[in-house]
Amino acid sequence: MITAQKLLSEGVLANPRSRQARLALARLEGSERIEQLCNLEAMSQIHAWKADFEPDRVVAYAIGQARLAGNALQAGGAAFRSRKQWYNLSYRCELAAGGTKVAGFQFQVGAPVPRAAWAAHELPPEH
Repeated sequence: MITAQKLLSEGVLANPRSRQARLALARLEGSERIEQLCNLEAMSQIHAWKADFEPDRVVAYAIGQARLAGNALQAGGAAFRSRKQWYNLSYRCELAAGGTKVAGFQFQVGAPVPRAAWAAHELPPEH
């Protein structure tokens, strides 16, 4: 697992272009807000780690269940889409008290998800 040295989601959300995302996150309930915040951190970390990846979507529960325990989300069966291809992803996201800010993040990018498996995991080819 790669441990993030710098957390990125807070900076992304501070950008004026992220106004709609900030408003949408504020309307979500606890566990859904945590999942979306962690997915945003995942996309940011993956791109920072390897610029060839341009993640535009993460599904925390694509291949397996995501587990929320306290302020930590463990998504061992996640997937992300980059340049119209889905990839396996595993991450652990820890949030600060209150669940509004990522406090720690680890991830591992896996192999591409075979296109034949996309429908079974409800992974859409486009937005």
